[in-house]
Amino acid sequence: MNTKLGHGETKLESRKIFMYTYSAENAKIYSQLGIVGTTYEVSFNEMAKSLGKMQGKTVLDYGTGTGRSARLLQTLGAQRVIGVDHDHNMINQARINATTGIEFQEINNGKIPLPDNSVDVAISAHVFVEMKTIEEMNESAREIIRVLKPGGTFLVISTSPASIGHEYVSYQYKKRDGLQSGDPITCVIKGKKTFEIDDTYWTEQDYHTVLENAGLREIVISYPTAEGLGWLEESQVAPDIVLKGIK
Repeated sequence: MNTKLGHGETKLESRKIFMYTYSAENAKIYSQLGIVGTTYEVSFNEMAKSLGKMQGKTVLDYGTGTGRSARLLQTLGAQRVIGVDHDHNMINQARINATTGIEFQEINNGKIPLPDNSVDVAISAHVFVEMKTIEEMNESAREIIRVLKPGGTFLVISTSPASIGHEYVSYQYKKRDGLQSGDPITCVIKGKKTFEIDDTYWTEQDYHTVLENAGLREIVISYPTAEGLGWLEESQVAPDIVLKGIK
């Protein structure tokens, strides 16, 4: 059975932005996806290699969802992980599995409840693809960079523009021809129950420009693919794009 997710609407500096509102049931399904053996493992492995040693660091996980990436950051050695998300049901799921050293906060109006220059590293995994406009991405990137210390690293994982129409273990984007920046794309999540998410198509240049405009330098881009057996198209076509820059 396919369930179409609706959108919750929030305001950021008097402008409308559109974010997802997950039902409690779909948030629970999403929380059960995990990392190992899922399509998400491919880009999370790339993140771990790219960030290196995290011992003693404070890390922001922007759009933490059910806390999967926050828990991974802790296993990489982060001393303190702050996971933030606008979605009440997702944060509730994250708190169920919270451990010492990880805190989850629900955010309103896009504002991160942290002071300027307060985190060593920031990540955002599979969040920017949910944003409907360049303005949304610009606002979010600037807010993340605000709390990042000078010299700190910001890493983004998002949907590879080339992945549309390809099938992966954990999800598939429905095929669409002639896609342009800002066009809607549909992601079919393969959980215990299948459900769909309305995402947005963005190019490599779109992501790069957003991060550059937010004040990042030395931006590095990669398209990780899977190794070994048991995958569908993860080994041939990278499911994600990974971008890393320095404040």
